[in-house]
Amino acid sequence: MKAFMACLILGLFVGLIPPPSSAQQNQSSQYSVQEFETLKKRVSELEKQLQTVENVEKMELQAKLAETNAKLLNSEFGKFKRELKDSNDEWLGKWSERFVITLLSIIGVAVTILLGVGAIFWFWLRSTSNQLIADRVERNLNGFREALKDLHIVKNQLKVLETAHTVSTLGLDSVIYSYLLNEGAHPESLKVLREEVLLDIFRDEGSIQGIRDQAKIKIIRYKAVEVLAARKSSKLVSPLLEFLNSVVDSDSDIDFGKYSSRHSSAPFVNLLGEIHTDETCKGLREFLSRLYSSNQKQRDMFLTWTVLSLAKVSIKLNRIGSASLLRKSIPDLQVSTNEHMESHLESLATYLDVFNEPDGIKELLTTHGQSLRSHVVDKCLELLQKHDPEFVENWRSQSRTDDTDSAYGG
Repeated sequence: MKAFMACLILGLFVGLIPPPSSAQQNQSSQYSVQEFETLKKRVSELEKQLQTVENVEKMELQAKLAETNAKLLNSEFGKFKRELKDSNDEWLGKWSERFVITLLSIIGVAVTILLGVGAIFWFWLRSTSNQLIADRVERNLNGFREALKDLHIVKNQLKVLETAHTVSTLGLDSVIYSYLLNEGAHPESLKVLREEVLLDIFRDEGSIQGIRDQAKIKIIRYKAVEVLAARKSSKLVSPLLEFLNSVVDSDSDIDFGKYSSRHSSAPFVNLLGEIHTDETCKGLREFLSRLYSSNQKQRDMFLTWTVLSLAKVSIKLNRIGSASLLRKSIPDLQVSTNEHMESHLESLATYLDVFNEPDGIKELLTTHGQSLRSHVVDKCLELLQKHDPEFVENWRSQSRTDDTDSAYGG
């Protein structure tokens, strides 16, 4: 640029100077030299000025370059700073995430280890505790078993003693010869006897120890059943029906020996009439039907009281299903003036009346009238009055005639 400016200045000066003539050249050669020197000086000065201008421009350019470089550096530094910050943030995020994951993994492993150790410790502690408890329980259980054995022995001994006491009580003459179906009249010695022991005595005659008389053993069993019947024990029905059927099956006899005078007319089946349950009613009906297929001996032994007991239970339960069977059985009854039979015969007449069987009542009177107690006859006539008043009047007229004839010895 410096050479360009010098040439430009020289070109301007040369263009301003007119070309000299030869004369003039010679005449002014000295002048030209001086002028040239002057110009040279001026050129030199201009060069200096140009140098100065160049230096200023250069400085300005350098300043601008420096400023530009500074800006560029600042810009590059800002970008680098941002990139570095972003990089640092990204690195920090990644490492933070890794650190958290690693920390959580470590914690998870630690927790897993702790849980595993805890589970092992808990299992060990529980096993140890269970074993200790089992050992303690086993020791206590052994002691408890021993105590149970002792208790069982004591209970058996008490049961034997209680059974012996019950047998002794039932074997007293004051009990054997007493009518026990009225529970309210039982002495205290009978009231304290337990139902289970009474049932055991009835079921198993082997429990009656120390008595050789078979008749007394039978009457003691009967008295045990009589006490239970007075208490209306429903537990008695099943074993008593089973016993009665076994007697029919074996064709055996129920012999009370010297005690038969008071009990031969009521061989156990009479006691079922005191227990008013559906099981009793059904069992007596089936037993009565069976008697008609058995031999005459068994029929005579059980039929009368089976009929009377069935009538009593049926009237209490209001069961109609037994009417035809009872009507069929009337001619086969063995009626006596036994005072205990009276209420049962009245129940039979009432049952026939309730279920509209007046002919059955007439048959009872015509077949067994001479053996019936007067209270039973009066009850039958009272029931027949609404069905057949003519029959009642004829019966009473005949009775008056018979009484008159008897009075006069006719």
